Amino acid sequence: MRRSYCSFNHNHRSRSRAKSSQQGFTLVEVLVAILLLTVGLLALAKMQTGAVASNAFGNQLTQATFLAQDKLEELRLLNECYLEILGRPQVSWTTEDQDVVSNYNSQLSDTQDNWLETDGPDMDTIPDQFSWQMDTPDHTNSDGPGGAANPIDASGATVANGGYTRTWYVVDNRPTTKAKTVRVRVTWGNNREVFLDTVLSQ
Repeated sequence: MRRSYCSFNHNHRSRSRAKSSQQGFTLVEVLVAILLLTVGLLALAKMQTGAVASNAFGNQLTQATFLAQDKLEELRLLNECYLEILGRPQVSWTTEDQDVVSNYNSQLSDTQDNWLETDGPDMDTIPDQFSWQMDTPDHTNSDGPGGAANPIDASGATVANGGYTRTWYVVDNRPTTKAKTVRVRVTWGNNREVFLDTVLSQ
């Protein structure tokens, strides 16, 4: 009798397990799973969007830095050529030499007053504060031979919309006499900018 009871009890439990295993998920469990999946996908989409925006900004920053470096190197070479020509008598200058001098005057002249009076007229007549005066650059990208008007693309060619604005500032006798400080500034988008400085000997 005991054996048959145990056999009956075992069979009853087996059928109960089989029946419960076939019940599946409840509606609440399915809804919770869908909610968790939706939250995960939204987080993934937001992360992907942020990564795309970050990559786009990085690419623009690289292009802007390249434009600033390219102009800075051009101005350094122009300054070297100009100093070499000045070392020769002016009567011996060729047409190419005259073009270099004209280009130098067009791109490396200090046309803006970067020293400001901050406390009214002084007795010593010496300005108090130095400012790059970002709104009034000495030169824009169209200065010099073959210069394209702003805005420009990554290759330096003029574009109709968007693009970059390249300007530069020249200050004579800074940081010392017989020197020029040059700052090339490239702006784009919503108040994005990069600028590079160099000092040229005179």
